[in-house]
Amino acid sequence: MNHDFSHLIKSTSNARLRIRYLALAHFSQGKSRTEIALFLKVSRTSVNKWVKAYLDFGLEGL
Repeated sequence: MNHDFSHLIKSTSNARLRIRYLALAHFSQGKSRTEIALFLKVSRTSVNKWVKAYLDFGLEGL
């Protein structure tokens, strides 16, 4: 799964979805889940859920 997250981030007005796309953009660049959580000021548990949902179900999982 290789998506253009920068385009997805710009194309949505849903703030929650935008944060999830941003987290996945960082994940696809090799950042750790802890680094992503600290950068976005969200819990590591949330990042784990988003990454797992994406890996299991793609963008529809978000």
